[in-house]
Amino acid sequence: MTDTISAIATATGNAALGIIRISGPDAKAVLRRIVPGATAHRFPRKIRYGKAVDVDTGTLIDDVLCFYSPGPNTATGEDTAEIHGHGGMLVLNRLLQQTFNAGARLAEPGEFTRRAYTNGRMDLTQAEAVMALIGAKSERAAQTAARQLNGSIGRELAAEYEQVTTIAAALETCLDFPDEDLPDEQNAEFVSQLDDVCEKLTHAVQSYRMGQLLTKGAKVVIAGPSNAGKSSLLNALIREDKALVDSVPGTTRDIVEASYEIDGIPITFLDTAGLRFGAQKVEQMGMAKSKQAIDTADLILIVLDGAEELEIQSDIQQILDANAGRTVIVLNKSDKATFSAKRFSFIDQPVVSISVQKHHNLEALQHQMRNYLVSEQVSPDLILTTARQLNAVETALTHTKTAMRTLAENGEPELAAADIRWAREALAGLWGKHAMTDVIDTIFSSFCLGK
Repeated sequence: MTDTISAIATATGNAALGIIRISGPDAKAVLRRIVPGATAHRFPRKIRYGKAVDVDTGTLIDDVLCFYSPGPNTATGEDTAEIHGHGGMLVLNRLLQQTFNAGARLAEPGEFTRRAYTNGRMDLTQAEAVMALIGAKSERAAQTAARQLNGSIGRELAAEYEQVTTIAAALETCLDFPDEDLPDEQNAEFVSQLDDVCEKLTHAVQSYRMGQLLTKGAKVVIAGPSNAGKSSLLNALIREDKALVDSVPGTTRDIVEASYEIDGIPITFLDTAGLRFGAQKVEQMGMAKSKQAIDTADLILIVLDGAEELEIQSDIQQILDANAGRTVIVLNKSDKATFSAKRFSFIDQPVVSISVQKHHNLEALQHQMRNYLVSEQVSPDLILTTARQLNAVETALTHTKTAMRTLAENGEPELAAADIRWAREALAGLWGKHAMTDVIDTIFSSFCLGK
C-alpha cells in the first residue's frame, strides 16, 4: 500500500485512445516527470494537455491528455493520475515504462480495486461487481452488476444485519445476569424478528440461481427422437439457419450450439443428435454426447413428433424421470392431420404443441421457457452472483434459524447468543468486514491488469 502502482487500463490492440492509470503516494510526482509541461498537478481533477517524454532523455513519446486527483476522494482512496495517449500498444508500453522509470511499479491483477476495498471505498460485493459488469453477457446482467457496484446488496441486507446485531447485544446482556430468565415477551419478540430475518435471507439464497443464469447464462438442450424437428426448432427460435435440416434420420450427429437471449438471460442452445433404434456407430457416438449434454443442462426441451407413434418411449420416460422439474415437452407437427397429443398420455406433465414448419405456437414455448428461467419473485436489488456470497448468506441463515428455534423452545439464551454471533459474523464477511486474507486474494486474483 506504500508503493505507487501503474498499469494500462484499456484493452490490448490498436485503438484511438489508451489510458495509463497511476495510484499511490507518488502519483503526482510520476505524472510531473512524464508530462513535465502539463499543469494537471496544479489543477486537480482538471484535464490538461501535455507532451509525454522519456524521463531520462527528454525524448518526445506522445501528445497526451492527463489529470491528477488527490486522495481520499478517488476511486482507490489514494492520490491517482491518468495519462490518455494514442491507443497503439507500442506507444502505451513506452508510456507505461516511463511510469516505472519515474518510481512506480506494475500493478498486480485487481490491485486498483483491492486498494479501493482496503481504503473503504467499496465492500467485497461491490468489488466482485466490477468484474461482473466488465464481463456482462446481457443488458440485464449489466444492470444487475451496476446495482451491486452501487452497493445494492449491502443496502438490501443492512436492516437484517442491524437486527441480528441488536439481538446479539441484548442476549449478551442477559448472560451477564445468569440468574434472571429472558422475559417471555422479549423472547417472543426476538423469535418474531429472527423469523423476519430468515425470510429475507431465504429470498437472498433463492436469488443465487438467477444470479448464475445472468452471469454465466443458461444451457438449454434440445433433445428427442430423430426427425422430430429438433434442428428446425433451433433454427426457428434463433431465426437463423444454424443447423442442417433433412428428412433423412440422423442428420445431426454432433452437438450444434447457438446463442439466444430471453429476458436478459443469455441462452446457449445445444441441438443434439436424435435418439433412435438402429443407429450407426457415428450416430451412437452423437447420442452419447446428447446424453452427456442432458445431464448438465439447465433446461431440456424434449421434442417429439406428435404425428407419429413414439418408438423409444422407455428412453424418453427415463429422461423425464431423471430430470424432473427441468424439462419442457414439445409436441411438434401440430399442423399434420395425424397429429394427436393423446398418444403421449404416459407423460404426466404439461406439454406445448407447436408446428415449427408453420411457426405455430412458438410464442407459447418461449413463454414456458421464460417461466422456468426467469423468476419474478427475485428482487433486482438482491441477487447473489458468486459462490462466496451464497456461502455467507447460507451460513447466516442456518445460524439464525437455529437461534430462532432455541428461543422458540425456551432454550438456553447463551446457545442462541452463540448462533446469533455466528450469523452476524457471516453477514459481516459478506461485505468483507472480517474477511480472511486468502478469500480476498482469491477474489482479486481473477481481475485483469488495470482494475
